Amino acid sequence: MSQPLGLMQDQIIKIVLPRDEHLDEQSARLLTAKLQLPVAGSPVAVLMDVTNVASVSRAARAVFGSLTTVCAWALLGQTPVDRILAHFILGGDFKSGPAGYFTSETEAITWLKEHANVH
Repeated sequence: MSQPLGLMQDQIIKIVLPRDEHLDEQSARLLTAKLQLPVAGSPVAVLMDVTNVASVSRAARAVFGSLTTVCAWALLGQTPVDRILAHFILGGDFKSGPAGYFTSETEAITWLKEHANVH
């Protein structure tokens, strides 16, 4: 897996979930460990790429939903299966702010900037 987590723009972090993998709680905790420490003391917006992920457990979904250092989530996918998986993830208890599904990275980033107040 290449660079699963990286800073895209100020306060926007991109997470690329591993392709063809089953994401469990431990994997989700490893992916989100750096999100526990906000960038420059401010909450971050997250662009999560779920393209071609095999599955996400309920426990992994709970990990994403429980992060308080994230102010908005944009999930990115390409296929109908990606959409179903993203909506499963979004069906969790996201305490940190608004969340949406997108098929365009550009649209997702624009939405994050509008909804998370990041630039």
